[in-house]
Amino acid sequence: MPLHPRQQRMILTGKTISPGLARGITRVIDARGVLDAALSVAPSGPPQAEVERLHAAVGRAGVELDRLQRQLSGRLDAGDVAIFASHAGLLHDPKFLGRIEAEIRVGGQSAEAAVSRVASELRATFLANPVPLVRDKATDILDIGRRLVRCLSASLQPELEMEQGTIVVATSLTPSQLVRYSHHGIAGVVTETCGPKSHTAILARGLGIPLITGIAGACELIPQGTTAIVDAAAARVVFQLTDAERESFQDLFEQQAAALSDAEEAPPELPITQDGSHIRLLLNISDAVEAAGLDMLGADGVGLFRTEFAYMDREGWPTTDEIYASYRQLAEIVGDRELHIRLVDFGAEKCPPYSDIPLSRNPSLGLRGIRLLLQREDILLPQVQAITRLAHERRLTLLLPMLDTVDTLTATIDTLCRTIGCASREQFPFRLGAMIEVPSAALQVAEILPQVDSVSIGLNDLTQYLLAADRDDEFVERYHDPMQPAVLRLLQAVVATASAAGKPLTICGELAGDPKLTGLLLALGVRRLSVARSNYRGVANSIRRLSLRSMEGVGAEITAQPTAAAVRKYVAERFG
Repeated sequence: MPLHPRQQRMILTGKTISPGLARGITRVIDARGVLDAALSVAPSGPPQAEVERLHAAVGRAGVELDRLQRQLSGRLDAGDVAIFASHAGLLHDPKFLGRIEAEIRVGGQSAEAAVSRVASELRATFLANPVPLVRDKATDILDIGRRLVRCLSASLQPELEMEQGTIVVATSLTPSQLVRYSHHGIAGVVTETCGPKSHTAILARGLGIPLITGIAGACELIPQGTTAIVDAAAARVVFQLTDAERESFQDLFEQQAAALSDAEEAPPELPITQDGSHIRLLLNISDAVEAAGLDMLGADGVGLFRTEFAYMDREGWPTTDEIYASYRQLAEIVGDRELHIRLVDFGAEKCPPYSDIPLSRNPSLGLRGIRLLLQREDILLPQVQAITRLAHERRLTLLLPMLDTVDTLTATIDTLCRTIGCASREQFPFRLGAMIEVPSAALQVAEILPQVDSVSIGLNDLTQYLLAADRDDEFVERYHDPMQPAVLRLLQAVVATASAAGKPLTICGELAGDPKLTGLLLALGVRRLSVARSNYRGVANSIRRLSLRSMEGVGAEITAQPTAAAVRKYVAERFG
């Protein structure tokens, strides 16, 4: 008869969210328990009294969040600390509080039960959204709900004491929980769910806490109080170790300690090639939180700010003032570095849950990007006004998403002039950039360049449209290959045209973030890359190992290859 999984040695494999190696005693926790318990709390008085209790709890929760931000200031990057500023914003959101008050006044609920119901409903809404970044907001809602319930009834959520070196195991973990447990020196985290761009994930990386997710049934499979290893490099959790495994992991721990010591002492190294050329290396971000680490990494700025995701965790369209405030917060983190803000790219799978944007039969080929914005000035104008306001305070670039033709560009410039009150593009307070993501725009780039200050190539979408392979369709996933010669030849042509016009060109997308392909892009003439924060160091290291002088003629040899396989073989042999 087989042993129960809690009694035998096991290796569970998941997905790495935050790198590192950790060893400790497991502590299995239930993040939803407090909200479930709150549902059974009866009102202690009439509805008005419950509403007053709610407002008092909101005040206490706000004080807690302010205190938490002060405690973390200096310990984490400003962007990481900003997570809790966003929590405070939702805590005082009139619509959020209005829904809770309605549960109290109309539904006859206690303040605790009302908070639980509304938080659970919002969490379910976010979890059902097809956009991963929106689903990640479910954890933030859970965090805020738990905090409010605790401020209403501390007995419902006894504070868990974590010993130093604990491995936390949970279905999911909120940002507040992670920070609180980090004060006790937890060693690692294992969860069943955690989005790679969630606030919890970002904080884990910022705090240097290894985190593995995607282990179904982790809370049932991993026993309470056992010694476990979180090996993020292999995306695995090992418990009930053998003596040989203990010795092997001990060697890895010693190597990790030495590497961390060296990294902390070394200053950021600029992405400069062996022959002294500075390649501009920027970050792709979706909110201010992801801009954290610019100083530590030494990045040249934000090359692509995907603004649409900030609209997803709301209950209604933001005002110009609200948009400006969030961009102003980002600008403070970025400082005097480059800042490229893309207008919202709604359509396809990215639409706010409250929007009335029609869903096309084929979303990727439907109404999206700048086409949508030109038809929906009620969405476009507030964002343009906020960006214009910020542009009077600092230098920035406004990026036009999914530009397709010169006609669309002309119509967009006319709309921007009318919105801002300018007679011509030359009077814009910001620089104007075009996202080249559609083959028609790539083929017309020579006519587009005179009307913009820069171009950015969204290689993921450009590959999708050029190869007729939906980037999100698993059945054609293997056809969505940016290493196809057709993609690389078009890319090289756009790069050459922009260079001849003297206009900056930046590559965004997964290809830019792959250190093994940095040499390929430089050989094609690319001198500006915008990558995910997690890919920055790898790409920077690749740049420092390369020499532009040695690449003469290499780009032509790459694009002369007949197949993607031949391209990969050539790149591997040429750049290692």
